[in-house]
Amino acid sequence: MVSFKIKIANTVIKINAFYMSTLRYCKDFLCEEKEEYEITLTQEDLEKERTYNDKGDVYVNEEISATYRKIADLLIEKDILVFHGSSFIVDNKGYIVTARSGTGKSTHVGLLKELLGDKLTYINDDKPLIDVKNGCIIYSSPWNGKERRGNNISSPLCSVLFLNRGIKNTYKKVIDKSEIYIQLLSQIYLPLEKTKREKALQNIDIIRDKINFYIINVNTDISSAEMSYERIIKDETE
Repeated sequence: MVSFKIKIANTVIKINAFYMSTLRYCKDFLCEEKEEYEITLTQEDLEKERTYNDKGDVYVNEEISATYRKIADLLIEKDILVFHGSSFIVDNKGYIVTARSGTGKSTHVGLLKELLGDKLTYINDDKPLIDVKNGCIIYSSPWNGKERRGNNISSPLCSVLFLNRGIKNTYKKVIDKSEIYIQLLSQIYLPLEKTKREKALQNIDIIRDKINFYIINVNTDISSAEMSYERIIKDETE
């Protein structure tokens, strides 16, 4: 067993894991502060992740995935949610591009990075945390995608962009937010335990009410990044 502590979303968590690979995965978030929570991985946790893996829901290895699942179940107590999406900062404001797996959210943010250069900073390219209680703040974590694009930073969340693949680049601001509620539910981790699941749903309602949402249809050309920046991000930062 290997024990270490990480700090994510202003929360220190002690992790008791089986493998050194889990510690190495979390190296950019290690700390020595007093822990608020402690989790211990079990063989049962790993077996459950293997079941999820059969459904295609797990990347990296079972322990690394199981660790984040246990952390997500803890953090909901503090109104902190795991959001599936690629998050970044432009002009001191945070954004999340979200979509079904394989649709191209990381590709689109990569094009934005190509377009904007140092003007854009990655927060977390896969599973950022959203602190709802303290004003919808995006935080990073070690779970930042296969390409490990991310930094140990945070930012207020300004807007969420729901991405669809298309031939022509189009966008629209969501006025009737009921039309994206199901999509929003599918991109946020919902605990299995009833009380925690209900708390997560309450926090999703808060995010929906506070944040601007856009639906974008994009191709894989740099013109798609130009549209998102000129029509959405630039407007939000002005």
